[in-house]
Parts: sequence; structure tokens; C-alpha cells
Amino acid sequence: MERVVIIPALNPDEGLRELVERNWELENQVIIVNDGSDIEHERLFWELGGKCIVLHHKENLGKGAAIKTALKYIREELWECNVIGIMDADGQHLPDDMEKLLMKVSADPMALVIGTRTIDKNIPWKSRMGNLITRKAFRLATGVEVSDTQTGMRAFSARLLGFMSNIQGERYEYEMNVLATCAKARVPIIEVPIQTIYHDKENSCSHFRKIRDSVRICRQLLN
Repeated sequence: MERVVIIPALNPDEGLRELVERNWELENQVIIVNDGSDIEHERLFWELGGKCIVLHHKENLGKGAAIKTALKYIREELWECNVIGIMDADGQHLPDDMEKLLMKVSADPMALVIGTRTIDKNIPWKSRMGNLITRKAFRLATGVEVSDTQTGMRAFSARLLGFMSNIQGERYEYEMNVLATCAKARVPIIEVPIQTIYHDKENSCSHFRKIRDSVRICRQLLN
């Protein structure tokens, strides 16, 4: 069984190298999508190309677009792929947690498996507030309760590859649209607890604007 882990990356730091190395040890094929990073990051992507597949966007198209670029590559080139995982490049996700999701998908191939963090006072307040906003909007729109709507760690079977490729959204809203579309299509959403990792109180390594992007996503979700 071939397992592929997608990592969208915009101006990543050296921590991305550690993610690739650990996934390599776990025997996961990695696809990195360079989503229009600055020129000073070219060397890092070139070096990582020795152990993983690196795809490039000439300009920043958004996280959703990066994920779709990788999904298209899998459909066209990696025919033996059975399980697909998605994780962030900013160090908030651990490959060993990704392994838990991939194993869960193997046991339940028709489900979307998401890695859920413990949303408590240890999480930066902007992240807590953003998650609260999107959780409530998601429940209103779908009737489904999800404890961590903003998690970027997901996994699903290749059986859902076409389904995931056709979901609307080019930026962060794509991830919420995936959850909403799965909920409405009765695709089971399974939550797997993962470690909660933040580099500082403001979670400065993330490109996601917690309140602003959350409100924008909710407006689209409730339309």
C-alpha cells in the first residue's frame, strides 16, 4: 500500500526538512507544493527534492490550490497510491500523528479522518476564538459537530480522490468546504486526537489570520 503525504508550503523554515525526513522514515511518499515562496527558499526546495516530490506554483495561489495541484499529480502519476494525508509545513503537525490518521483511514476507507487538537487555554487566544467562530458556523450550516474545524491535518482513501479534487475553494476556505461537503454528503468525519504545538503565544509561524480569515470563511459557509 502506497501512502502519500501532501505538504503545502509558503516560505517554510528548516523545520520542513525534519517533516520530510521523518515521513521518509515512516515510508510515506511526500509531495511538497511550493506555493509561490520567495526566491531565497529555492535551495531548500531543491535539496528536499532528493527525498520527495516537489511541485511549484510560480506565484502564491493559496493552500486549497496547492492541495489540488498535489491531488491532480497523484491522479495522473501515482496510480498505486491508496491513502492520502495532508499536513501543514509550519511545524504544528507531527509525522507520527499523521501516521495515526493514515492507519485509521486504512481501517475506514470511506471516511475523512481529521486530527483534532485540544482547544484550551494553552492555545493562543486568536486561534481559540477563530475555532469557536467556525465551529458554531459549521454546526449551523451542516448540523454536524466537529471539535476542531481549523485543523489542517487530514487523511482519506484514494477512493475519495476525485471527490476531494472537485470541492470548491482555492485558499483556506477549501479546508472548511471539505468538511462541509463531507458532512452534507454523509461522508463520515472521524476525529483522531493529535498533539497541540505552537511556537509562540501568537502562533506567528502560521499564515492563517485567525479572526479575519475565520469570519470570511464563515460568511461563505452560511451563504
